[in-house]
Amino acid sequence: MSTIYQHGTLELIMSGLYDGTAPLSSILNHGSSGIGTMDELDGEVTIIENSVYQTKANGVTKEITDLSLETPFTSIHSQSELYYFLQEKFLTFDSLNNISKQHQSWANLPASIQMNASFSKLKVRVAPKQIKPYPPFVDVTLKQPVFNYENVSGTLIGDFGPDLYSGIMASGWHLHFLSDDRTIGGHVLDFNASDAFGRIDLFNELNIALPTDNPDFNNHEADILNIREAIDVAERLTTKT
Repeated sequence: MSTIYQHGTLELIMSGLYDGTAPLSSILNHGSSGIGTMDELDGEVTIIENSVYQTKANGVTKEITDLSLETPFTSIHSQSELYYFLQEKFLTFDSLNNISKQHQSWANLPASIQMNASFSKLKVRVAPKQIKPYPPFVDVTLKQPVFNYENVSGTLIGDFGPDLYSGIMASGWHLHFLSDDRTIGGHVLDFNASDAFGRIDLFNELNIALPTDNPDFNNHEADILNIREAIDVAERLTTKT
């Protein structure tokens, strides 16, 4: 079996459940690469080679060494037995989506990407830390800081969620970036990359851990009818420059 492990669901984040519910130390028991956020939605988390990096709303990226800190939502994985080798002279967000569409044999499999490249253009956003009572995530995105970078080298890490798992994962690619010098990061909105190489791992097992000790989770009523639209607003409609 090849497993991608996820603590929490995207629907919970979209609904404003930002309290940390699992320590990073427990997350790292399930893989070496991943993405997520921190307690109170404090920035963007990128996990690479068993190390955890946090990009905060001021644009500063630093390694987290206190693994007792908690996350409300993080996905993590190790390399899968099932994978697609990726090597592209030029790559954009749109062309990455096209690659996904060309591989119908894994259209319903959760996937992850880890890709190194040189980025002539990179646009990222960073979720700012929130204070209770927490607003819905769509409201947060209206005030989130956005950063534009040029000519930076680094790694894209993220997940692909088939429509089948909408609400659990984002439908399509959910990508984070970490520069080679570990000083630039964030949730990727758009990019132009060259000399891209890496792998897309495919998973036949999705392991979801739920925060059953959290009262807000236990009392939460999901808005199923509107969740897909809210995710599209947060993940897709902000990707254009």
